[in-house]
Amino acid sequence: MNPVRYVKSYGIKHTLKVIYQYKIDDWMRKMIKVFTGTKLISNSIVIESHNDFDSTGGAFYDYLIQNGYNKKYKIIWLIKNKKVKNLPNNVKQYYLYKPSFIKNYYITCSKFILTCQDAIGSIKEQQISIYLTHGAFGLKDCKGKIDLPRNLSYCLMPSDYVTPLLIDQYNLSSTTKTIEVGFPTHDIFYNKVTGDLNKITDKKYKKVILWMPTFRKGKAFNRNDSTIELPFGIPIIQNSNMFNKLNEKLKASDSLLIIKLHPMQDLSVVKAHDLSNIKILTGDSVKKKNIDNYRLMKDVDALISDYSSAAYDFLHLNRPLAFTIDDLNEYKLGLISDNPDEFICGEVIKNYNEFIKFINDVLENKDPYIEKRRTVFNKVFKYHDGKSSERLVEFMNL
Repeated sequence: MNPVRYVKSYGIKHTLKVIYQYKIDDWMRKMIKVFTGTKLISNSIVIESHNDFDSTGGAFYDYLIQNGYNKKYKIIWLIKNKKVKNLPNNVKQYYLYKPSFIKNYYITCSKFILTCQDAIGSIKEQQISIYLTHGAFGLKDCKGKIDLPRNLSYCLMPSDYVTPLLIDQYNLSSTTKTIEVGFPTHDIFYNKVTGDLNKITDKKYKKVILWMPTFRKGKAFNRNDSTIELPFGIPIIQNSNMFNKLNEKLKASDSLLIIKLHPMQDLSVVKAHDLSNIKILTGDSVKKKNIDNYRLMKDVDALISDYSSAAYDFLHLNRPLAFTIDDLNEYKLGLISDNPDEFICGEVIKNYNEFIKFINDVLENKDPYIEKRRTVFNKVFKYHDGKSSERLVEFMNL
C-alpha cells in the first residue's frame, strides 16, 4: 500500500482509522509470531461473526457450548459491539477493532480461527483458518467487495453446483481449499429450539411475513450500492401514504409485517417506523432483544428478500418467498449469475401492487413456486438435515 496515495484517495481520518483497527494488530501479530516461534499453538478457538454471537459463527459456538467443547478448548470471541456479561467458563471476548496484545496472541497462536465477515487467515502453518461466511448464497454480485486473505486454509461452500461461482466471488487463492459440511446456522431450522417471534409481539396473527431488505446505503466507509436514493429508505414503498396504506391492509387481514433492516444499513435514510401491524427491527434492537434471524424465520409464514442470502437460507423451511428487485437497474453490484432466473424461486416484486399480490397469496395459502423452490434448494444446498455443526466438529477433529 502506498501511504501517500492511500491518504489522497481516502483521507487522513479514514487512513488513521485503518491504521488503528488493522495495521497495529498486524504489527503485533508479526512480533508475537517471532517471539513465540512457529510451533507454539494453544488449544483454543477464535470466532468472529457478522454481528457478534450470531450468523454461522454464533450457531457453531452455541453447539460447542451445548456439547461441552469449552471444557477442552478455550474459546475466544472477537466482538464489535458491547461485551456480553456472564459468558460460560473458558470463553473470553476481545474487541476486534481495538489493538490488544492478548487478543493478537490468541489470533497468532490459537489452533483454529473461524470467521464470518472480517476474515483472518492462518498466521502460523499449524493453524487452521476457516471462512464460514455470513450468508451461504445470495443473488448479489460481491466480487471485489469480499477479498479473502491469501493465507486462509478453508472456505465453507454450500454445494458443488455453486462452488465455482463463489470461488470467483471470493477471489479465493489457489491454496485455499473449499469444504462442504453444511452451515451451522441452518441447523436451527431442523431442531426444536423455540423461535423468536415472541420477543417482538405476544399477539397472535393470522399470518406473519418477514421482510429483510439488504442494505443499499451502508453506514461504513460511505458505501452506497445503488445509484438512486430510495425515497423511503426501503424498496417498493415510496412515501408515508403508501406505508400507512400497507399497514391498513395488514390490519384488516389480521397480519403482521416485520421489516428487519440490515445491520449495515444507514438508518438516517430510512423513514419506515413502527405502526400497529408493521414492526421495524434494526441492528441495535435485534441485539437488545437477543433476536436471531434464523430463529425468527422459524416463526414466520413467508419471507420477502431481494439480493441477499436470507432468501436461500429460508429455503430450508419450504415456505412462500418473494424477491423485491424494483431497483435492479440501479443496483450497482449487479447479480452473481448471468442467468439469475435459474436461482429466483419466488414471486418477483417490482412495484407496490405486486407487493400486495404476494401478501394476498400468503393470506390465501397460495404457493405457486413450491416446485421451483425445491429445484433451486437441491442445487444450492448439499445438506438438508440439521447436522452441519456436527460435521464441522468432525472435520476439525475436535
